[in-house]
Amino acid sequence: MRRIFFLLSFTVFLSSCFLIQKIKDGETLYEEKKFTVAADKLKDEFDAEPESTIKARKAFLIAECYRYSNQTIDAERWYKTAQGLNYDAIATYDYAIMLKANGKYQEAIEQFNEYMQQNPFNDDAKKQLKSTQQALDWQKNPSPFAVKNVEALNSAAFDYGTVLYKDGAIIFTSDRTDAAGTQTYGWTGEKFSDLFYSQPDGSGSYKTPQPLSAVINSKYNEGAVCFNKDFTEIFFTRCGTNNITNDYCKIFRSTLNELGEWNEPQAIPFYEDSTNVSQPFLSASGNELYFSSDTKEGFGGKDLFVVTRTADGWSEPQNLGPNINTTGDEVFPFITEGKLYFSSNGQPGMGGLDIFSATKVGKQWMNPVNLRSPINSPADDFGLIFLTVPEEKKKDVRQMGMFTSSRPGGKGNDDIYSFELPRIKYYQLQVLVKEKTFENPNDPNSAVTGTKFLSNAAVNVLDVTVVGKPDSLNKYMTDAQGKITFAIQPEKLLKLTASKNDYFSRSENFSSLGFSSSDKDTLKETVTIVLDKIYKNVQITLSNIYYDYNKWNIRPDAALVLDTLVTLLNENPTVKVELGSHTDSRGNANFNINLSQKRAQSCVDYLAAHGIDKARLTAKGYGETMILNKCVSGVQCTEEEHQKNRRTTFKVTGETMTIDSKEPEKIIVDPNRR
Repeated sequence: MRRIFFLLSFTVFLSSCFLIQKIKDGETLYEEKKFTVAADKLKDEFDAEPESTIKARKAFLIAECYRYSNQTIDAERWYKTAQGLNYDAIATYDYAIMLKANGKYQEAIEQFNEYMQQNPFNDDAKKQLKSTQQALDWQKNPSPFAVKNVEALNSAAFDYGTVLYKDGAIIFTSDRTDAAGTQTYGWTGEKFSDLFYSQPDGSGSYKTPQPLSAVINSKYNEGAVCFNKDFTEIFFTRCGTNNITNDYCKIFRSTLNELGEWNEPQAIPFYEDSTNVSQPFLSASGNELYFSSDTKEGFGGKDLFVVTRTADGWSEPQNLGPNINTTGDEVFPFITEGKLYFSSNGQPGMGGLDIFSATKVGKQWMNPVNLRSPINSPADDFGLIFLTVPEEKKKDVRQMGMFTSSRPGGKGNDDIYSFELPRIKYYQLQVLVKEKTFENPNDPNSAVTGTKFLSNAAVNVLDVTVVGKPDSLNKYMTDAQGKITFAIQPEKLLKLTASKNDYFSRSENFSSLGFSSSDKDTLKETVTIVLDKIYKNVQITLSNIYYDYNKWNIRPDAALVLDTLVTLLNENPTVKVELGSHTDSRGNANFNINLSQKRAQSCVDYLAAHGIDKARLTAKGYGETMILNKCVSGVQCTEEEHQKNRRTTFKVTGETMTIDSKEPEKIIVDPNRR
């Protein structure tokens, strides 16, 4: 989706909207967001550069140009080149992202693991690794949607962002040759985009697309449009003006006059000039306008917001909150039948942007659900809308609509696709319960070799569709293959908890939102739950909790580990834990005993603040009595060496099992103390 300035959280630079008049050096062109020209120039400079460090940076910038241009194959190749030239670890991370975007999931998993060896506390990398593993399963077990390219609407250019217009017509965005204006967009080297419409041809397809009104289309970028219910009011995104010091994306509004023509559009000033606002969606009532913006008041990247129409104009924008928005990009909101559909590259997905649905609980949108393959793919998938199912199709089709994708096999770059969901009646859920297998069966610290089925495990099924009102549905026992299969109802959120003696209990969530009870076919879904065996009197390692010198506050990297322990204790309410804290050898022994007791207590307080009963928790300060390295009193050591001893250990007291912290590949220290 390289074309669409509406989706990326970048400012449209001053010169990006005009013809490239002279070739500059590659890095200057890159900074000016002229990525297509910058890539060619940087490749020339790369070939001529003898110094390996500079060569590595140019390879990385070439990869960045291709990534921003959505040329993921070339981006993958150049990130790999930068990695081979020992560029910063970010090249490995971005290389993994491009492998994922190109559907090379197994290779991406290997690269994410390599990156995490250097950056063990990177939460984004952990999420990406997990979502890549999940994408593999989704690809093997696609949902029943049927997807096909809408060839009548697509061209060799970028075609995207459909919306339903009156009389069954479709309006979309394209930078095809019919677009207005003669200038070139510096980001892509292509024409600026316009809005086009196409009417149905009566045979299930569409007529040749035509440009929308010249009042709406300008010599700059237009796109991402919506209307009120009688199509007399239009909202759309425009990026670019004659004032090149203010070329940010804004939402414009226009109304039809008495002649049935659009009045001159006016920008809606939701934010200050240095903020991009785009992709409007107007609610059915016409009173709420949803949009995407990169305002600094968001969670990062682009977030979704809503404003309410008032007698004086529009209310202050309200962020849709952390259940929907992430540090990535959330774009293209669309609401129908009480569900919010949007695209995100921050929620767990299959590669680039994925399409999600969410439901409203009270005043909050919650529970985003990935629509999975084949709606989603390793490429960018966005801009989903629903269309009315014709009477002649209702017997066989429950839902139909359109979305945009940059997946391979289209007519051009971004292409418009249609989808249909066949009618399904009978729904089954299969739950597989497994346990990990180790290289040494009696040593849980040895390498994990895989999983095996766990028979005679209990699986408790809880209906959590209504917040605060869980309903226990049934309890099952797995067979010899570690499997249970049972019928489920549509439009449910289920919590599945697996348990067995001598194993830690664990839960997984399952959603049947979007299913329909009136269908007649069979749909079977699978959830796998892997239980960890309790090895009595055997130490099992977890990631470390470290402290800065002479401090006992919980650091962000420590909070991630404690959050894991919160989950463990919630799933296993009979487990009691001792938290033992250790200091380095600096300071006197009594001081260190007191300091370590404070550190252990801070962990107990953190767990208690997150809902764990204090009666299950014990704090124990060991001071400097258990130094792990040479750094005893009087020995000169580095800050990293001392910090290795400032740790917290966990002991499951009821099971006589010690859970001790594991030394990571890289120890993060306080940058203000060396």
